[in-house]
Amino acid sequence: MQLVHLNIERICIHQIFKRKDDGTKKMPEKSSDFVRFDDSAMETFKLRVIDALGSHSKAVDMMIVNQSDTDAPSLFTSLKTAEDAAFIEISYKLADKLADAQNRRNLQGGIVVIFEGTFGSADKTKARSLVGVIKADIHSAYQKTVNPETNEISLKYVKEALLTPSSKLFKAAIFAEKINPAFNENLNDIWQISIADHQISQSDGKIAAQYFYEQFLGCGYPESSARNTKKFYDETSLFISKLEMPNEEKHELNNALVCYLKLDKSAVIDPNQFAQTYFDADTSDEYIEFLVEKELPTTSFAKETQHISSQLKFQKVSFGNSIKLTAPAEAFQDLVIIEAVNKDENGNEVNWTKLLIKKKMKAA
Repeated sequence: MQLVHLNIERICIHQIFKRKDDGTKKMPEKSSDFVRFDDSAMETFKLRVIDALGSHSKAVDMMIVNQSDTDAPSLFTSLKTAEDAAFIEISYKLADKLADAQNRRNLQGGIVVIFEGTFGSADKTKARSLVGVIKADIHSAYQKTVNPETNEISLKYVKEALLTPSSKLFKAAIFAEKINPAFNENLNDIWQISIADHQISQSDGKIAAQYFYEQFLGCGYPESSARNTKKFYDETSLFISKLEMPNEEKHELNNALVCYLKLDKSAVIDPNQFAQTYFDADTSDEYIEFLVEKELPTTSFAKETQHISSQLKFQKVSFGNSIKLTAPAEAFQDLVIIEAVNKDENGNEVNWTKLLIKKKMKAA
């Protein structure tokens, strides 16, 4: 998501806690006022939001599933126009919902940052609304002191938890107003939702993040994820086929594509990362432009491979005279080496292929 001209207008922070030994919830600590960052701290905070949820992040687009008045998406929607006192009350309800969703005793407490602002244009009349949440899982969070008279969490601690490079924004989400939103009963017509989790790119990422994106935020993976994954595979294969390079190099890129989709442990597809990893700078730019032309997202999206499982199961390479080599994707990566041969043993120019298989041939 392009978070250009990001402006944060209100920030309210509450504190949630690890479950008690008997599994019951400890009520969150409620703040009674907004956080007042100085200009330098605010710029750092905005950079952290962009790093976690912007166009070059690992954030995943999702859709709103739960849309009743008491569900989190409706509460986030109400923040946009809430007066200051109501904003604080609603933000505390959201923190309490997150505490409810953290129903496993091994989940750590931390601070819950609810913020509201605009993005998209420096002209306030053209800027779009944005509301968001950050949960910073700081293991020592519950040890931090709170002012007993104002219930304010120490600003020094807030800066330590959110703004220092060593701290991690473990989970974050934004509801960003769409261009020309349709204000109707379906909140998906108003908001574009991006959700980030430090575990979402691991092999069990969707499970690890489920309590956050589903139980707390009331969101789910879009039905288009499987279609986008298939289209990413098909269009990337087409792009590779049109590159001006030897067929052996194209094979290496196709092998990289299959391994990226099948063997990489990430639960998301990041087209920018794929481009930067496997293409040179010029080709990378051409590839991203190609994806845009094909109306594919260039930001991260959920990897769902059910529509291309057969293509990922085996790889096939064809040679002249109907010679073909078929093997599992894992075997191509580890056991097969394909090289171009330009000259024979007498120095004559040829267009051959040398194939090395790091296994003994089996009897027919």
